[in-house]
Amino acid sequence: MASAVGQQMKQIGEAVNGYINIRYDKLSTLSNAAGTGTDPGPRTCSGSVCEITYQTLINEGLLPSTYTGTNANKSSYKIILKRDGTSPNFVINGLITTSTAWIEGGKTRYDLLGNAMQTAGIDSGMTKTTSIASGHSGQWSETSANFNNITSAGQLAFRVGFNSALYSVYLRRDGTLPMTGDLNLDGHNINNVDALNATGNITTTGDLQARNIKATGKIDAGGNISAGNWVYAKNGYGNNIGLGGDAGGDDFEIKISGQKQIDVLSDDYTSIVFAVNGKIELRNPQSGAVGVNINYDGSINTIGTIKASGNIESSQNVKGATLESTGRATVGEFVQLNGQAEVGKECQSNGLQGRTVDGQILSCVNGVWNFSGEQPGTIKMWGTSNAPVGWLELNGQAFDKSKNPTLATLYPSGVVPDIRGQFVRAWDHGAGVDSESSRGILSTQGDAIRNLTGNIYGTAHFVSSGGNGVFLETRRVNWTDIPAAPEGKGSATFDTNFDASRQVPTAPENRPKNIALMYIIKKG
Repeated sequence: MASAVGQQMKQIGEAVNGYINIRYDKLSTLSNAAGTGTDPGPRTCSGSVCEITYQTLINEGLLPSTYTGTNANKSSYKIILKRDGTSPNFVINGLITTSTAWIEGGKTRYDLLGNAMQTAGIDSGMTKTTSIASGHSGQWSETSANFNNITSAGQLAFRVGFNSALYSVYLRRDGTLPMTGDLNLDGHNINNVDALNATGNITTTGDLQARNIKATGKIDAGGNISAGNWVYAKNGYGNNIGLGGDAGGDDFEIKISGQKQIDVLSDDYTSIVFAVNGKIELRNPQSGAVGVNINYDGSINTIGTIKASGNIESSQNVKGATLESTGRATVGEFVQLNGQAEVGKECQSNGLQGRTVDGQILSCVNGVWNFSGEQPGTIKMWGTSNAPVGWLELNGQAFDKSKNPTLATLYPSGVVPDIRGQFVRAWDHGAGVDSESSRGILSTQGDAIRNLTGNIYGTAHFVSSGGNGVFLETRRVNWTDIPAAPEGKGSATFDTNFDASRQVPTAPENRPKNIALMYIIKKG
């Protein structure tokens, strides 16, 4: 008997689902039906709930006319339909219950109810309390607050409508019943479609043909996208970018509405390679004149200024007519000056640097080229025993005339003067100070002092009692010891020597107080 009860519940449940399908328009508007006309009813609606009977289903032809309205357990049915949702997309859900509980011998026969549910299917259930009806293993549940036909424990129940499993077999022509599964047309067409709206993918193994395709999201293509005219896209501000071209030139064009920039970005901030076969030209938007060429061989040609807020680095040469730095210029190796000039020639602006043919550095000073620093041939004193780099000691040594052209001009013999141990005197050059005023430059002069003269005075009777200063008494003789001495006299005569060391420091040479320094000459 339990199986028969379950089969009967499934039969009336399928009939109610069919009724919801054909009378959705009336149920969604909660319209009553008295039982006559094209909407036979009976159907009683109040609030958001409508109630029908098994007779309503017979009148609609959904149940046979012989249907008695009671099951094998002698219980009738109560059918409640409830409207949920918002207009115009209302949904209709319902619950069918037996009017009486299945009780035998004072005990609720949950075992028999379970057997009936196995036959009735997934939408069937039972009540175990006076307020809740639930499906197998709690797959669904309804409360008496929503359906007042839940009255006692032990009722057999069956859910119908939008949330039920059996209702998924229906598709309403008026579009009020949404699909709960896939629509399989078995290779047939859908014709005369107005708008085709989808929240998922539209997949086809053939072509998708349309006059216009408008997408509010993205369009993904596994193959090529071909367009017979322009392809446009918008940014977040509504500006257009178009890819295409016209018949005005044998080219393709990218057009942007408004003065906007084109950014090529990676969504994970990694580097992007922009590869072009040939060259890239940047043109004046009005005249079309080319301002910059980026060529396939790596060269960049520009008619304007290259500006950078960072470094410009190159492993090769950086060439230009003028290299100008507003700050410090630093080189990691050498500076090669190819500009050649001649000492004494006119130059354009002070501060220019150049070089002689043999590589001597020249500077433009007061509009004239001159040596930078000491001129080759410059002589100066040096305070160590070794001459610095670029200089020679004036010790009579030979030098390479091919590497020192200026010295070769000054000293054609290829030997520098030797002035070791000698004092340097300014050349008289017509001043008349030097006693040998006709001397030439680099001529040598021996040591000399002014002549020293003096006299020794005495008397016949007494020459001197001694000597002082540079004079020294060395021998005294009495007059009586000298033949023919004046008679009666006791006077003496002396030997007197001249010795300057008694008054001043002396040496084997004439010299002033001095300090020893090395005289050196600039190479070049």
